[in-house]
Amino acid sequence: MAVLEKIRVKFGILITVLVALALLSFILDPQTLRSAAERFSADNKVGSMNGKSISYREFYEELNNYTEIAKMMGQNASSEEEQAELREAAWQSIFDNEVFIPKATSAGLSVGEAEMLDLTQGSNISPVLMQQGTFADRSGNFSREAMVDFVQSIDSDESGNAARYWSFLEESIYRNQLYTKYSSLIQNSDFQTELEKRRSMAESNVTADVDYVFSPISFGTDSTLTVSNAEINAFYKEHKEDFKQPANRDIEYVLWEVVPSAQDFADTKEEFEALYEEFAKADNLKAFVTLNSDSKWNPYYFSEDQLAVTPEFQETAFHQPVGTVSPIVEEDNAYAAMRVASVRNMADSARVFYKVFSLSDEDKADAFVAEQNRKVDSAQFSKMGWLTQDRLMASGLMDFDPVFDAQQKVIKVKSVNNQAIFALYVPEKTKPHKKVQIATLVKNVLPSDDTYRDYQMKAVEFADACDGKYANFQKIAREQDLPVVPINNMLQTNRRIGPAENAREVVYWVFDKKTKAGDVSDLKIVDNKYYFVTAVTKARKEGYADIKEVAPDIRTVLLGRKAVDKKLSEVTADIAGLTTLEQVADKLGTTISHYPGLSFGSTQYSQNDPAFVGAASVADEGTLQAVKGNVGVYVFEVGNRSTGNFFTEADAATQQARSASYHTSILHDVITNEAEIKDNRARFF
Repeated sequence: MAVLEKIRVKFGILITVLVALALLSFILDPQTLRSAAERFSADNKVGSMNGKSISYREFYEELNNYTEIAKMMGQNASSEEEQAELREAAWQSIFDNEVFIPKATSAGLSVGEAEMLDLTQGSNISPVLMQQGTFADRSGNFSREAMVDFVQSIDSDESGNAARYWSFLEESIYRNQLYTKYSSLIQNSDFQTELEKRRSMAESNVTADVDYVFSPISFGTDSTLTVSNAEINAFYKEHKEDFKQPANRDIEYVLWEVVPSAQDFADTKEEFEALYEEFAKADNLKAFVTLNSDSKWNPYYFSEDQLAVTPEFQETAFHQPVGTVSPIVEEDNAYAAMRVASVRNMADSARVFYKVFSLSDEDKADAFVAEQNRKVDSAQFSKMGWLTQDRLMASGLMDFDPVFDAQQKVIKVKSVNNQAIFALYVPEKTKPHKKVQIATLVKNVLPSDDTYRDYQMKAVEFADACDGKYANFQKIAREQDLPVVPINNMLQTNRRIGPAENAREVVYWVFDKKTKAGDVSDLKIVDNKYYFVTAVTKARKEGYADIKEVAPDIRTVLLGRKAVDKKLSEVTADIAGLTTLEQVADKLGTTISHYPGLSFGSTQYSQNDPAFVGAASVADEGTLQAVKGNVGVYVFEVGNRSTGNFFTEADAATQQARSASYHTSILHDVITNEAEIKDNRARFF
């Protein structure tokens, strides 16, 4: 808060609900946390970093901190995807504290008070602040003025929310700057010596025109090639780290997705047609939509380019008078119609200043507004900034909507949400244009109770018949011609299975300590529409893959190598005594290809076989040579080798910068691996 103290100035009254804070927008359902705590009370280790265990309680406290910040800002989202992003933010925060910041500090990096001051109000404003919608002007760009106004108002905010938000931003700025410095340190440490640069330039400036023929191996079975168990064991030992794996499972599942029946469509259409007649005549559209529609009433006024709807709705909204009702549209398992509720000639944004009165002082507010409309005294108002419909909706202040088509400079607004009266001074607006407010009547076609019952009976009967045994699962699925879907190497972090985006209950069962290979689950219901019966066919522990499982893959690799060796022997024998590439092509039954200007240091041919590129780069001119590649043999001849100056120091610098950028991009993974991070969050969430 040191930076805050330097730029804070006592400043009027701030209505904090006006601040549309958008850094975080995710809220975690506390019930989810309680359920997880109960489920895993015997083992509450969420993970570990640098050998230190991260308890469930510690992770929950960090998660709760992010959750409270989001709640404080009035954000209310609870989808699984949003919750997952919030959990990821909390995990990243712990990673920063336990791993990254200590590493950056040990490297001699720091962010001082003067630097923080520069990042918040100096000439080097942090991108963290510049990305905040709270500090944007009417064009959506960062406004230093808006940011300073916010900081100046913190003392006036009795709730403490603004101070907590600014503190959160300061912490984010600090971490972001530390990451920037660390990345710069790594990138600037990745440099070429003068000798390396000259060598790179020399390699890239020597080019050759290469003619070659390629003879591929056969991808069929070759009975003359064999791979012994000893060879497989040797390969496994030599490449053992490549076979490291997390705990995973192979599963098969049968899925019933509940969808509306034909009768459900017919019943919904009949209900919608009856409502449609009332919708066309309703006097209070907001009340009607609220009571009868599956879509919420939207007070927003749309311009024609903002409203992406069906052609029928577009025609009705912008080319028909108020009160016109569109034809009925069937789309995405729903019936819908819209009605033009209101049309206004209004601005996209307005610059607003305000003065607040209590509800009991309405007479004073009226007198003040009348006086100010005779001659405005801007010193009587506090600055609010540029407002748009989006900002008002995000802040719950649609009461202020009249500012966009205000006919007077100063207007009075009674805000129900804030239990206050506002005198709003509107000195400037963008150019007004036509906008429409529409009421939408929607009825989703949903499965009826009878439809759910039919699906559930089928799924329950199948699960009961399986009796927890895989043999029964296979037999009954085959007899009933049910589609069995396999998933190999499923991880505990999986959330989606097939069309079900949040199939965690299925994953919990699959990775439960009691679940063994060959077990079949009872019925698992996901999102009240997906019915799963799942079988575990293979269970693998964390560690190195069993050599028996990877042996077929190893055998394929070794057979490929032997096939290339055999092909090289055959080609060498076939072309013995031949002196031209034309003779070689004729003998091998193939054609000649040409690569102009091939160089060892060039990235132009990086997609080609590196063994061929390397051999051709150093081969003598005018001599036939054979070299084995990944899937065949190349016979080539180098001609017209030359040395140029086209690959310059600037090219070498660009190439080095590309290499440094790559190393920086993998920095997080390198640090993570070094810290030996264990992430067990999937067991809890």
